[in-house]
Amino acid sequence: MDGQGHGGVDNEKVKITRGRRSWTRAEEDALIQCLTMIVNEGWKADNGFKAGFQRELEKGMKRLLPGTDICATPHINSKIHVWKKEYGTLSDLLSKSGIG
Repeated sequence: MDGQGHGGVDNEKVKITRGRRSWTRAEEDALIQCLTMIVNEGWKADNGFKAGFQRELEKGMKRLLPGTDICATPHINSKIHVWKKEYGTLSDLLSKSGIG
């Protein structure tokens, strides 16, 4: 053996990196359903959600989409962060005169 992997790449120099996860429309819809469920179950507090809400979302996602690989951290945490950022941008744009 010459220490080379598939395609002639030296195994010693291969860097393993985590890729970004792309959410499907069905997964996003399921997350919205789960968010609605936990709000109705009392997980919403005055200043956000109670501790442990992401684990509840993960459980709900696994119920709605059996076999999913979505985890509370980093997947759900990251998706909610992105949604908050997008909401803030849209909210700012819509508050400007002449838009909307």
